[in-house]
Amino acid sequence: MKAKELSTKELVGGGYDAFWKSKKRYVVCKGSRASKKSTTAALKIIVRMMQYPLANTLVVRKTGASLKDSCFAQLRWAIERLGVSAWWKARVSPLELEYLPTGQRILFRGMDDPLKVTSITVKHGILCWGWLEEAYEVDEDSFNRIDESLRGQLPKGYYVQWLISFNPWSSSSWLKARFFDTPHDNVLAMTTTYECNEWLSSSDRDMFEEMRKTDPERYKVAGEGEWGIEAGQFFKEWRESKHVVEPFKVPDGWMRFRSMDWGSARPYACLWWAVDYDGNMYCYRELYGWGGKPNVGTGETAAEVGRRIAELEKKEEHVDYGVLDSACWAKTGVTGPTIAEELNNELYKKGIVTFGKCSKGRVEGANAFKQRLIGNRQKDGSYKPAVCFFNTCIHAIRTIPMLAHDKHNPETYDTDGEDHICDAACYAMLSRPWAPTKPEVQKPRDKYAHKEAPSVWAV
Repeated sequence: MKAKELSTKELVGGGYDAFWKSKKRYVVCKGSRASKKSTTAALKIIVRMMQYPLANTLVVRKTGASLKDSCFAQLRWAIERLGVSAWWKARVSPLELEYLPTGQRILFRGMDDPLKVTSITVKHGILCWGWLEEAYEVDEDSFNRIDESLRGQLPKGYYVQWLISFNPWSSSSWLKARFFDTPHDNVLAMTTTYECNEWLSSSDRDMFEEMRKTDPERYKVAGEGEWGIEAGQFFKEWRESKHVVEPFKVPDGWMRFRSMDWGSARPYACLWWAVDYDGNMYCYRELYGWGGKPNVGTGETAAEVGRRIAELEKKEEHVDYGVLDSACWAKTGVTGPTIAEELNNELYKKGIVTFGKCSKGRVEGANAFKQRLIGNRQKDGSYKPAVCFFNTCIHAIRTIPMLAHDKHNPETYDTDGEDHICDAACYAMLSRPWAPTKPEVQKPRDKYAHKEAPSVWAV
């Protein structure tokens, strides 16, 4: 069989000229809902496979089970759309599409089975193209592993390319830092919106217009393809202008304590707090154990982290207490100290206060944090926050406002997000920090007070 000549202009539509023509290794497309990024990727793969008779394609998502109803279905739609069904055969066990004239294949893999991803071979030609759909679901280390599967010597005129498509649900994503923040000659990074989708119905467009009016924050992400939080910001009360302050010298009479969320593969977060005479909390220091990438830890041991805390905290700070995730007291083996014991041992050796167990209650902690962000009503009707962060606490300022609602429990924040500093803050709220007693102001004594008053006699 001989494939017929294809004209894709009318089938693909506008807005993706650079995406379609690029031969760079990474073609990265973030976009709003209904921006046709996935359908355009599927069309490009089918057309290019038919143009390059030695090319094979790997299609990847975080979980293998999600491929059949997403990428596999999109590619089958593209085959129908292009009118070339007679030249393609679909198999579901294993999931696979074969171009019959040459034996080229489109293979499908989930990152939940990494051995199958890293040991891919093809019977005919070379594996030179890949499509990573819903890329925000996959961490950078996992992508690097599958990226290595597209390698080897290429025939003349062939090229290696990843099509990477996703919705920009989180501005802390590695995708932003790697592909959008730092321009690279081997990367085409682009943003598309529903406006470039000629085939949307009027009711679809009305839906976006309604979203723009009623939920502008969500519209920025789902409508305009901007970085943000599609699921809805959990701490809507957060305002950098209100909750972030310039550092100041903490008065000696204020109460101080620290709170901590543990992590090794994921970041750990230790926060230091000062409480004023009215019970308002100020986070004046943070120690965030991240590996230079969002939501990636340093791999340090508890003892190493304990020494870092001890180095930062001065004895003259007079920290009253510390609270730590209660899970750190769990035994991790038959023998040996717990995480809490290792941390506390290092603090004890330096003569500073050790950690105790935090109170449990994720919903309660989140609610307490929200209440403090709202603050206390003033005489003029305004509200003054009951919690603030020094502007040197850069990771608190970065991660707290970007947390979304949990998908399964809207009363708390998403556990899949970069929630470690927020967890530490919630432990602090639940520890019921007390307001110190304000010292009484000493009134100046009268200069005659030390003299005995003269007696007054009645005449």
